[in-house]
Formats: sequence, C-alpha cells, structure tokens
Amino acid sequence: MMKIIIAGAGKVGFELARSLSGDHQVTVIDQNAEALDRLQELIDIFPMHGNIENPLTYAALLDTEVDVFIAVSDSDEANLISTLLIDDHIRVEKKIIRLRNSYFTESQTLSSFGSLERVFPFQLAAEKIRALLKHPEANNVKNFSRARSQLVSIKVDNPKHEEKQVALFENERIKIVGIERDKQFFVPGKEALIRHNDLLYFLGDGTVLENLYGELDLHMPDRIKNAVIFGAKTLGIEIAKVLIDEGVNVKLVEKDITHCKHASEILQEKALIINSSYDEGILYEEENLVNADMVIMAGPQDESNIIRALQAQEYDIPKVVAINNDPKYYALMHQLGIIVARGPRISAYYTILESLSAQGTIETKHFCGGKGILLHRKIRSLCSLIGQSIGKVYQDNGILLIEHQGDLSEATPETILNEEDTLFLVTAIEREKEAYQWISSL
Repeated sequence: MMKIIIAGAGKVGFELARSLSGDHQVTVIDQNAEALDRLQELIDIFPMHGNIENPLTYAALLDTEVDVFIAVSDSDEANLISTLLIDDHIRVEKKIIRLRNSYFTESQTLSSFGSLERVFPFQLAAEKIRALLKHPEANNVKNFSRARSQLVSIKVDNPKHEEKQVALFENERIKIVGIERDKQFFVPGKEALIRHNDLLYFLGDGTVLENLYGELDLHMPDRIKNAVIFGAKTLGIEIAKVLIDEGVNVKLVEKDITHCKHASEILQEKALIINSSYDEGILYEEENLVNADMVIMAGPQDESNIIRALQAQEYDIPKVVAINNDPKYYALMHQLGIIVARGPRISAYYTILESLSAQGTIETKHFCGGKGILLHRKIRSLCSLIGQSIGKVYQDNGILLIEHQGDLSEATPETILNEEDTLFLVTAIEREKEAYQWISSL
C-alpha cells in the first residue's frame, strides 16, 4: 500500500482518487469544499481543504513521508508551485505533474524541481494520432516501454475472413489476445470464430501485423496523405504538429477567428486554416474535404465530435477519428464505427495510472475503453526467475504469453524464463486485482 497525495479534485484528480483509493491511502487537496465532500461520499479518501499554492495548506503534513505526490489541477502554475512547496514540508519518493503548456517539454525551467515526472495531456492525445499514421489501417496502437511487441486493434470488415477461427490469424509473432463484440470484451479461445465488425486486439510484431491489415478491413486506407482536423484549439494544434511532422497535408476547420489566427501563428502556414461557420456539409464540397484520407474531430464535447464523425462517414471518408473526452461515450463511438482516440484528460489519467503501476517490476496497460487489462513483466538481469520454469499458468478467463527474442508463445508450466523475456497477462478489467496478484506471485 502506498501513501498518495493528489493536488486537485477536478475530473482527473477525481478519477485517480477513485481508482487508487481501494488499494492505497489517498489524500486529496482542493479549495473546493463541495468537490471534496462529493469525493468523500463516494470513496474512502482523506480530504484536505486548502489552496495547493498556499504553503500553510501543507503545514499539517509536516515531516510526513509520502510515496507519490500528484499535481493535476487545471492550472499549470498551481501544479508547479505545489510541487515546489511539497518538498519544504514532507518527504516524497515520486512526484507527477500534469502540464498543459507544451513549452515545458523541452524547457530547462523544471530542472530545479528535482525528480519530477511530467505528463502533457494534449501531447499524449496527439501522439495517439501519430500511432494511427504509422499503422493507417489499424483502429488503435499501444506501445510498451519494456517489450518489442505492440497491441494493435483491427476491425473485421471483409466477408472472406468472417467466421474463421482465431488460430488462423496467429503465428509465432502475433496472437489475438482480445475481441470486442457488441460492447463486450473477452479473451478468445483458439477455436473462437471472428465475426463482422469484431474489433480484434493483436499482440506482437507490428511489421508482421501490417500484412493482415488490408485483408481484415477493406475500408481503411493504406496510407494517410491528406487529413482534416475539426477544431483549432490547443488539441487541434498539437495534432496538426504531429501530422505535419509525418508529412501529411493538413487542413484545420475552426469557427472562432481568434483560434484560427493563433493556430496560423503556431503552425507558421504549414497547414491550411479554414475559418468557417457554414454548414459542414457545404465545407466538404467547397473546400474539397471529401478527398481526405482521415478526418479528426478534436472538439472538447463528445456529442459534437460524434455528430461531426457521422457526417464525415456519410462522405465515405476512410478513417474517421473522434477524440473521446468522457468515457461514457466510448462504447457509443465504437458502436457507430468511429475510431476513438483518448482525449487529454483520459490520456493523463491512464498515463499516471500506468506510471504508478511501473513502480515495481509490473506495468499495466488499459485498453478497449478500460474493459481490457494487460499486465507485462520484464525479466531483468539478476531476477530470481531466470532459468526457472513458470510452474503455473493463469487460467481465470485470460491468457498468459511470453515474448522471447521477438517470438510470442503461450506459456505453459514448463516454460523456462530467460533474461530479457517479457510476460504478458491479458484479461478483463474485472479481474485486474486477481491478475496483478497472480503475476506478482511468480
């Protein structure tokens, strides 16, 4: 159990507190008494009412030892000040700060803050789009810091391959570790049949997966040349930077002239900025948006992103992506055939959770809108497991795989572990606690 302090009881702070309070001792600091009361009614936390920028707020914590301090208020200034103040009052093992301003990504300003893990929500969301560019025919891509394999989701939209067994799409480099069907997630057996509109989750070598993309989904483009972004605020600009960096022709559509001017200054005419309040149906024709390979809805409201995505689908745009800001809309977006990319807040939330899970030797990845969980454990040098057999396998509605020199195989009790091997345990989110305990017990 860790002692964790969360500065900020907004949406990210609230979700982090809810996720962490079950297994850890969580303190939440905020000057909004109503937000703290609401939190305390729902979950078991210790609330502290106070301004996170005021040194007096931390006086009650003097000489306390804390494992993690997380600053996730909506203000960069408040988060920065709080991470400075906390060191004057308590001993903190790990500090995590959420920053909206991309200036701090390369600035040396934070060098005086000591050991500090920075989370940039807008850039995290934009990087999800970069992954889609590198795998244009995929729905989503996740990379792992400690393994070669990638987690890639591909939609089934080819009658030729429907009703075929899962095993026919696997080899020593790739395995199907999950299927999303009718809003439900499950780990399939070898004899399970894939169906139309299934979202298949492949784990393995991305270059090998590329050969499957075009066969499974006939609708997706094999390359992204032209992209349109609806929304030219901070997120839209960050996404545009990524697309431009990858050599994509970019158009941004924005109704607010002020945001248009700001985007133009930042992007330095490397993208076409369209200021228009006309009906978007007219824009597709007049601005030649119909020739786009990908359209991205980067607005802050999911309802608006969904409506715009449906309109793009009517023009038969191959790849339609909507930013998901509220998890409750995730399933609906999938059901409507929209590719979902995590928004800034959700990206920050999952990144911080995954960072905390990496405190030990086991890292966690949430996928399928949080319905699936993947735990991976790297076998490092001096690990007591090297040269030993696993002795047991996980059988509780999940699958245990081992990556050895790029090859993937299903683990057996006799499997011998070698240095630099990686164990992957995949199951449903409901089994997260049991799965974590199981892989930790090896």
